[in-house]
Amino acid sequence: MHELSIAANILDIVLNEISSGNYKKITGLDIIIGDLSGVVGDNVKYYFEMLSRDTPAWDAIMTFEYKKSKFRCNSCEKIYERDSFSILCPFCNSGGTVVESYTSLYIESIEVE
Repeated sequence: MHELSIAANILDIVLNEISSGNYKKITGLDIIIGDLSGVVGDNVKYYFEMLSRDTPAWDAIMTFEYKKSKFRCNSCEKIYERDSFSILCPFCNSGGTVVESYTSLYIESIEVE
């Protein structure tokens, strides 16, 4: 349910951006979501569509890029990306330590008319 507040924040940001320029409509949004953020893109999209009705952001196309965190295996020391919900090393099945973490969501770009 936290995606509702995230969608509301995204809408506020893009509406502020459009009002600061000479634009009429938001046509697209590119969103980056980190795999450790706990955010589900489809839920963000659903709430954004619901909240943006009757605004210049209505019908904007949202695309999502998912960034995967990287880990270093504590045993074999190989670098790997998290797979599904596991942080175990896919090479030797040992635990790992985070070396590159993606825990947030952000707007990469806004397309306007």
